[in-house]
Amino acid sequence: MDTVEILQVIREPLWLLHCETPIPAGFPSPAQDHMGTKIDLNKILLPHPDCTYLARVRGNSMDGAPSHIADGSLMAVDCSLKPQPGNIVVAAVDGEFTIKRLEKRGGVYWLVPDNPAHESIDTSRLGQSFEVWGVVTHVISEMINGKLHEHTRTRRI
Repeated sequence: MDTVEILQVIREPLWLLHCETPIPAGFPSPAQDHMGTKIDLNKILLPHPDCTYLARVRGNSMDGAPSHIADGSLMAVDCSLKPQPGNIVVAAVDGEFTIKRLEKRGGVYWLVPDNPAHESIDTSRLGQSFEVWGVVTHVISEMINGKLHEHTRTRRI
């Protein structure tokens, strides 16, 4: 089962330069050569700061289509949102954390991995407990290995 590492969030504005013009994945347009406004990344990732936490993914059960959430990715998890079928959630299953897609089949909730190498979890057959700890709203994945982990601090809760 995947694990989830809870991280401390610094709740100060984080202003970054924002390119207002979409960047094409095909051929670049010479007319689109200027940057625009600044955005507050914390406001985007943490719209409900008192109910949102960051967590790091450990494992590969969600490393498949459509989410492609890789081992080591950071997730913004919002506890104020009501989990809906189709949402990716952080759940405690029999005392262990996991990240899966919430689905409802015939009145029963299932926790479904995006990686077909992992099995779905039928929550009606769990021995002890099942509780959703929040809905994943954003995922940050690194493109240069090691940088994301270097700049985070862990806090026990």
